[in-house]
Amino acid sequence: MDRPENRVALVTGSGKGVGAGVVRVLAKNGVKCCINCNSNPQMAEKTLQAIQEAGGEAFIYQADITDDAQLTAMVEAIVQRYGRLDILVNNAAMQPNRFIDEYDADSLRRLWEINIGGYYRSVVKCLPYLRKSDRPRIINISSIHGKRPTGFDAGYAMTKGAIRMFTRELALELLPDGIPVNAIDLGGCRIEFKTGNQPFTSHSPLDVQNPDMKARPRLIVPDEVGELVWYLCSPAGEALNGDGIRVDRGAAMT
Repeated sequence: MDRPENRVALVTGSGKGVGAGVVRVLAKNGVKCCINCNSNPQMAEKTLQAIQEAGGEAFIYQADITDDAQLTAMVEAIVQRYGRLDILVNNAAMQPNRFIDEYDADSLRRLWEINIGGYYRSVVKCLPYLRKSDRPRIINISSIHGKRPTGFDAGYAMTKGAIRMFTRELALELLPDGIPVNAIDLGGCRIEFKTGNQPFTSHSPLDVQNPDMKARPRLIVPDEVGELVWYLCSPAGEALNGDGIRVDRGAAMT
């Protein structure tokens, strides 16, 4: 950065996992962060402690991104605390890992309410403040499942495909506002556990991989995602808009 960092970020679902890696890296570089959590406040406390021990500034706000009133209150709390909001990282998501006939209408609806509805609502609530920022950014965490069929969890894959098109449409719509919007398409990431401690019920991923393949990409780690988010927030990152950047250690090629 060519000037002191004074921006403020909201990273949804950042108490643990990928989101925790993002807030750790942003805070390390001087961004003040709202650590949003819903079902795991204890994990959020550990993330906050790590940030504070490293000299960063952040606070925790527990809110369900499917609840409009809770989301509104969280954004207002950020602005009241810091006076601004410059960066939105949409990350909160659920991955049930179910075959299509293991879903029912209610569970599929809940999945969409979180994985795409939460992104939409967060953008709408943050947009008035992002438009006032001198260096605004919107970054949507997506997945290689939104592009590459894997033979399991079509429900999750549909939401991630929707995020990619949402990113592109939003980038075009917000071009006059000078707000770059990009997506990060993640492969396997080493995290503590899935949201809601969802059991992994699918066995087919083993069936769609070549057992004779010698090269196996390692899992990425959350802070590596955070470093890419930080680049997208930099002046150089402004050149990217409406893009989807794959971070998977080559997993999509296997």
